[in-house]
Amino acid sequence: MNSLKKLFDPIRECFVEALPEEIVRQKLLNKMILELGFPKGLIAVEKELDTLPYLQGGVLNKRRADIICFAKNIHPKHELYPLLMIECKAVKITKETLNQLKGYNHFVKALFISMANDEEIKTLWYNAKNKNYDMVDFLPSFHEMIKSIEKQ
Repeated sequence: MNSLKKLFDPIRECFVEALPEEIVRQKLLNKMILELGFPKGLIAVEKELDTLPYLQGGVLNKRRADIICFAKNIHPKHELYPLLMIECKAVKITKETLNQLKGYNHFVKALFISMANDEEIKTLWYNAKNKNYDMVDFLPSFHEMIKSIEKQ
């Protein structure tokens, strides 16, 4: 008999096994929706990257993003576009794991990327002036992210 506990995923609307990485993901999803104002209808969980309209063609064949939050009308060619891509880990966040996330984002081109574990979260966004990523140790709210890209 399976002794793993189950967690309710508010996006996929089903119960999932409470594996260590899944616990991180579900805590973060609840925080995003209940505290940070991310619209539930704009969040995708375990989204296959090659299903994104502008990535069709197998560049990231069978790779999935743990969480992608889309926003409307933030890209001149796409009505819905990735605002934020998050990778959830059950292990320590390292420079290598952040570089892997940046590598995925080279193709996805989300305006913000985050990596989270049970103890910390790192959020990065590309600063076109510096041609580098800026980083903070928290997840900004949906409104803060939208407001920051409107200023650019």
